[in-house]
Amino acid sequence: MSKAGKGAAAKDDAATEGASESSGQGRAVLLPDGTRRIDYIHKRYYDDGAKRGDIMREINKMLEDAGRGDEKIAYQIVYAGTKKGQADPRKKAAAAASE
Repeated sequence: MSKAGKGAAAKDDAATEGASESSGQGRAVLLPDGTRRIDYIHKRYYDDGAKRGDIMREINKMLEDAGRGDEKIAYQIVYAGTKKGQADPRKKAAAAASE
């Protein structure tokens, strides 16, 4: 394996460390407190009414404080979890489960 291959593999391992939960669409990404990142985003956006930029900054601060600054997220990650016109996905899942 080349140096680039070893470095890429090490970076991939570091990025997915602690993210072994499965959500059906891939691995869940966990925040330093053990919360799934998407759950945190949904709670802050749908329940608390926080702005997307504020959510991104909060998550990046959590990661930085935990020594995981290399895992900072882009605004697009928060936006993808809270697209306009999309109802709270947790309510949709709860309705489907009760049927």
